[in-house]
Amino acid sequence: MFEIRMPKMGDGMTEGTLRRWLKQVGDAVKVEEPIAEIQTDKADVEMPAEDAGYIVQIVAAEGETVAVGAVIAYLGATADEKPVASAAAQPAARAAAPAGTARATAPTASAPTAQAAGGRVKSSPLARKKAGELGVDISAVTGTGGGVGRVVARDVEAAAAARTAAPVAAPSAPARQPSRAGELPPGRDESLSRMRKAIARRTTESKQTIPHFYLVMPIDMDAALDLLVSLNAQWQGEKITVNDLVIKACVMALVRHPGVNCAVVDDDTVRFFDSINVGIAVGTDDGLRIPILLDLGRKTLREISQAARAMAGKTRNGELTPQDMSSGTFTVSNLGMFGIEEFSAIISPPQSAILAVGAAAPEVTVGADGAFVARRRMRVTLSCDHRTVDGVLGARFLQEIKGMLESPLNLLA
Repeated sequence: MFEIRMPKMGDGMTEGTLRRWLKQVGDAVKVEEPIAEIQTDKADVEMPAEDAGYIVQIVAAEGETVAVGAVIAYLGATADEKPVASAAAQPAARAAAPAGTARATAPTASAPTAQAAGGRVKSSPLARKKAGELGVDISAVTGTGGGVGRVVARDVEAAAAARTAAPVAAPSAPARQPSRAGELPPGRDESLSRMRKAIARRTTESKQTIPHFYLVMPIDMDAALDLLVSLNAQWQGEKITVNDLVIKACVMALVRHPGVNCAVVDDDTVRFFDSINVGIAVGTDDGLRIPILLDLGRKTLREISQAARAMAGKTRNGELTPQDMSSGTFTVSNLGMFGIEEFSAIISPPQSAILAVGAAAPEVTVGADGAFVARRRMRVTLSCDHRTVDGVLGARFLQEIKGMLESPLNLLA
């Protein structure tokens, strides 16, 4: 009999959410065969089996958050092997559940039940969300999840379908009471996803611990945009983007100003990185993720473009691993494609700077001969950690980027 435990899938991971079981009770399992999908703060990752055998008991239900090292299932030598009594009674050491839910324990030989101590119902976060959306009383739902009668999403959906098949008169809704001062108005509550919680934690940490200041630089993009048209005509099938040009300009500026490519280690130490690893902010339905393009110091514009396109694809397909989002030394966040002209970004700890990129939009400016001319200009904002990057260094770094983009043939070197 083998215990399958929640693995540690990255630095700082203390808990994971069992997103989906890929194997069920009775299924045969080979070594290194994926048996479950685990959602961490950074990515959804397949969990491989460390031993061969048969799944004989599942402890953690889908949607459940479990502490690293906690037992989530049992693996037997045969399909009909049963966990020993001591193992079956062992607590699963779940992570703290949201208010109003119970801490689940490993199932026993007794009949499944969804009732926790104090009459509360064992249910997954997704089940509670579904119940709110479908108007189902979750306390009246019979649970089938995890071998302990835990209410999961499919149970709520079945209850809603049964109610639709045999409708009953709905009770009249109570009259809404006006909110008292300081209270939130009525609405629908949803639990934050693990990613949203991670974003909230890291951005709060960044703003509280890093002394941010901001530098804005307008850049004439006429020559750069003309170069894009020319390159995309030559490199058929490989679309170069404005963001690719910006990343390449940042890399060249970081080579010339290595003081920006650093991080605070502790109160007495700053680390200047040997490599240039640029994070690119990619939006998903569940929040912002920042995959890292590694070791860009000697990569060409074309190589950078190919790496960025591949990593963006992995992000949107949900294929990122924790390693894909580790070891960043600088970040570029671009909202220009949404028409945002200017914004300030929050530094991703422990990095020292992040560049926010706006849209290239026509502006009327004064030409060399004093006449008014329309130019396509883009504003970039550098957020700096004042402990490592002062105003002069930040300004010189931005001037370097501006020079590269206004004379973009330099980016082809």
